[in-house]
Amino acid sequence: MLISRIFTSVVWKSQNRFVYNNSRHFLSNLSSEKKIDQENPIINETNSTSTKKSIVEDNEWLWAYLRDRRSFAELTSEQKRRVIEIELQTLRESGERVPEVIPDERWTELLNLPLAESRKTLYGYLFLREVHRKRRAANLAENNLRRIESTKRREELLLQGKQPTNYPGYSSIFRHFGRQHEKSLREQLLLASARLNERIVIDCGFENEHAREHYLLNLVDQIQYLFAEINRYHSPSFVHLCNLSNHGRLKAEFDRRAPLDNLCLESSQSSYLDIFPQEKLIYLSPDSNNEMTTFDHDAVYIIGGIIDVSGKKPLTFGKAKRENIRHQRFPIDRYVKFGGGSGKTLTIDQVYNILMTLKHTGSWIEAFKFIPDRKIVERYSDKMQDKEHEYEKFGRWTGLNTKH
Repeated sequence: MLISRIFTSVVWKSQNRFVYNNSRHFLSNLSSEKKIDQENPIINETNSTSTKKSIVEDNEWLWAYLRDRRSFAELTSEQKRRVIEIELQTLRESGERVPEVIPDERWTELLNLPLAESRKTLYGYLFLREVHRKRRAANLAENNLRRIESTKRREELLLQGKQPTNYPGYSSIFRHFGRQHEKSLREQLLLASARLNERIVIDCGFENEHAREHYLLNLVDQIQYLFAEINRYHSPSFVHLCNLSNHGRLKAEFDRRAPLDNLCLESSQSSYLDIFPQEKLIYLSPDSNNEMTTFDHDAVYIIGGIIDVSGKKPLTFGKAKRENIRHQRFPIDRYVKFGGGSGKTLTIDQVYNILMTLKHTGSWIEAFKFIPDRKIVERYSDKMQDKEHEYEKFGRWTGLNTKH
């Protein structure tokens, strides 16, 4: 109802603005056009009538859309685009967070959203992306300016015969280590696991299940976050992307950010059934009835590449059943208690870190520390450790060696 009133006011303002501009134009040119009006009264009357008729025809569908509460899906593409432009204008005037420019690749998604609230949510997301992009551009410009000033200062010091920096390791080997060297060292850890066939598969075959575009963007973020904690493991498992379509949206998003060739992973359009033996595959699914106990070093674990916020659709479990693959789930309920408002879904990077910690330590308590505290009400492992600590204190106080 509020949007309808806003639309009505905007259309009414546009009509009043048109009449006001025409009246100003008429008053300013009254003396010069008086003779023309007397000579051609029929032409002027025809032009004004056709102009009014065109305005009415342009706004007739909009009035019908607001008055009859027609569905957004019933409009044509041009009419939908006009409605979205009016929504952006009205929301911007009311102080809401909307972007200044809608990217071309987002118009298709906007035109397919039937609800105004869904479009408003997407406006907010695009606004945050636009702010982040502007902030990043400002930071890049500031860094470039600082780099230019540093280069000038370095050249001046070299011309004066002075050392360009006071860093004690300037004349040593440590100054030659940069981001590329750190990246190569990180990749060497993964290459060793690749030779030993220790692999983790990410199934990218759920691309059509992502109704919203930012779900795919979040999925790409999670895959890239895998490499943030690689250095903490001495033998991390190599990552293999399967069912990745070469002409899909996920591959296009990877290419837009950074090509997959720059990441130390292997991508394939083929299924994991064509690459690995079926008896070694284990699909990790929260809906499985088989509880995982230990890390199997000979198995190839599969992580579903899907952003399932609700967690109501057993997509990974259904796929494992259809392909006759073994499936397991984490024993999360034995160690942690989730909050009522938080879901039990885990991101891809969290699942990968849980698997790697379990692989290196064999402890579920250490592995589940990668579950954020904001989702958890209580960790049962903390209670067990406190209880063991109380037993030890009681044993020292009484002189007895109590073990439970």
